[in-house]
This record gives sequence, structure tokens and C-alpha cells, in this order.
Amino acid sequence: MSIVRKRKSDSALLEELFMTYRGKMYAVAFAILHNEAQAEDAVGDAFEKMIPHLHKFHSVESNKTKRFLHCAVKSAAIDIYRKNKREQENISYCEQQYLTDCDNPIEHYIETEAEQNQISTLKYMLPDHYWNMLYLRYFENLSVSEIAKKLDLSEENVYSRLRRARKKAKELLNDYPATERS
Repeated sequence: MSIVRKRKSDSALLEELFMTYRGKMYAVAFAILHNEAQAEDAVGDAFEKMIPHLHKFHSVESNKTKRFLHCAVKSAAIDIYRKNKREQENISYCEQQYLTDCDNPIEHYIETEAEQNQISTLKYMLPDHYWNMLYLRYFENLSVSEIAKKLDLSEENVYSRLRRARKKAKELLNDYPATERS
């Protein structure tokens, strides 16, 4: 019988804590996650983690209670944040771009995928010395002088190779059937 009474008092205490601190806990979680649904999840996770420790709370308004709740929600939010980071590493760059900008229509995502396919095709169809020039200039964003230093070439030579590489890439893309490009 005393166990049932304790559970009722624990549930009443939990409800009182929730009603008193949910807004402040949500604010802490949202400051970390910048996502409403995930902030709500963090608050729920914090209260769930707190259940075994309810016997330690003697007063809802005590500083010890406030600190515990703050640490619990902060910990839960950081756990969600880390999980998000791990999951982001598992999806492609294009998918990340599309997911972060939800205003993009699906056509934009498909166009981006088509561009990635074209880049992959160019990588394998272009001679290595042309691909390397284009890669250093447009994907590594190196200046002509930086490329010249890196490859131990003159700047004029780099300009010539870049011009030839761009010309060859255009030829290949024009010869590449449009149905395969999209």
C-alpha cells in the first residue's frame, strides 16, 4: 500500500515539475537544437530520465531542483544534437542541401543530382591532367597562382590547361546524350 501512495505522490510531483518548468526547459533545449519538435523531445527525454530520481526532490522551487532539471534537459538536447550530427554524416551533400532548404521543389533536387552525375561522368571521361586542373580550380577554389605553385607549373601553363580542360569538358557534355544527363 505504501508503494502505491509513493507512486501517486511521485506522479503528482512529476506533474507539478512539468507544469512549472516545461517552458524554461523548452527554451534551453531550443537554444541548443533550433528545432521545435526536437526541443519538445528533449524536454520529454529529460523528464523520463528524471523519474528514478524523484525521491531526491523535496521542493519544486528549490535551487537543487532547478539545477537538476536544467542539466537534465541540456544533456538530453546535446544527445539529440550529437545524434543529428551522426545522421548527417550518413547522407550525401545533395540530400543535406535539399533537407536544409525545404522551400526547394523536388525538381531542384533532381537537377542537382543530374549535375552531380555530369561531374562524375566528366571525372571519368576527361584525361587526368584536365580533370585535376578543373578540380583544383572549381572544387578546391584555388587561384591560378596557387595551382601553379602546387603543380610546379607556370601560370601561363595553368591558364592554357584550364582553357583546354574547359573546352574538352564542354565537348564531352555536348556529345553526352541529353537523356543520360537528366
